Amino acid sequence: MNPFIRSLIISDFLLYFSYGLVTPIMAIFVSGQIVGATIETVGIATAIYWIVRSITSIPLARWMDSHDGERDEFHFMFWGALLMSLTLMSLAWATQIWHVYLIQVFFGIFNSMAIPGWRILFTNHIDRGKTGFEWSVWDVAVALGTALSAYAGSVVAQTWGFHILFILVGGVGTLGALILIPLYYHTDTLSQLRKLHKKMGSEILEV
Repeated sequence: MNPFIRSLIISDFLLYFSYGLVTPIMAIFVSGQIVGATIETVGIATAIYWIVRSITSIPLARWMDSHDGERDEFHFMFWGALLMSLTLMSLAWATQIWHVYLIQVFFGIFNSMAIPGWRILFTNHIDRGKTGFEWSVWDVAVALGTALSAYAGSVVAQTWGFHILFILVGGVGTLGALILIPLYYHTDTLSQLRKLHKKMGSEILEV
């Protein structure tokens, strides 16, 4: 496994771990800590996230496909991951229903930035002949991160409260985003990608 792919997987492990800290207790937090919130509020908040993500994912992914080689994908991936983490951290200061709804809107947008960028870079840098293995390693890492955080999040919330939990979420997620920074210097511009594709085409013709 090359270092680029390994860094992407480690970053995603930390990011999914941080987001997984919130998932099991989100409904309890909203219905118990937000003024006037009910179970219906949780459903609306979840729907807002998925609707916003659905609306924004394809336009952002198409834009990435048509601009500046891999550099734009890196920026979308990095800033999307960082802002997702900080957005979830802001739940520590949410007190009104509209705060939760607004956070879900931003979380959906930033998710649409991070995930397509990550997947494009993962696809571009995956080791030839190891596609199944490396995607499986990613899947296992994400599953383990989510499983561990599901338990850890409930323990932290019960022991130290939601405020500490959301600060922890932001901290772990930020670390996951920062791990991505060195990858910028290993991404290719559009001209570099064209040269690589031309070279690969020549090699195929020679074979």
